[in-house]
Amino acid sequence: MSIPQKPVASALLLATAAPLNFRATSRDRSGSTLGVLLDASGAQQHLVIEEGGPEGTWMLSSALPPGHASFLLYESAANVLRGGNLSEGGTISYQGALYRIETSLDGNTRTAKVSGSV
Repeated sequence: MSIPQKPVASALLLATAAPLNFRATSRDRSGSTLGVLLDASGAQQHLVIEEGGPEGTWMLSSALPPGHASFLLYESAANVLRGGNLSEGGTISYQGALYRIETSLDGNTRTAKVSGSV
């Protein structure tokens, strides 16, 4: 997998993410909050990249699929996923702007962050 990657979002991803809660688990090197999404029972929902599209499609899974890496989310990315609406080309409309969620590395930690308004 090359980093950064800009997988597309799907309606299923946003519908699955909407009721989830964000739990901070760590901070990146600059002090920004990283975390995971949890369902109502407290179980982690793993953010992974599934095949599809030129750079893949984001997916949430209750069990980490074999051969997939789970990504920690920046809090801003979690907010966009939980509160956004699907737009053209797999972008997400959130608070009047269009965003993508892209991959990044913080040291050896795989992260998902908001890629500015597109």
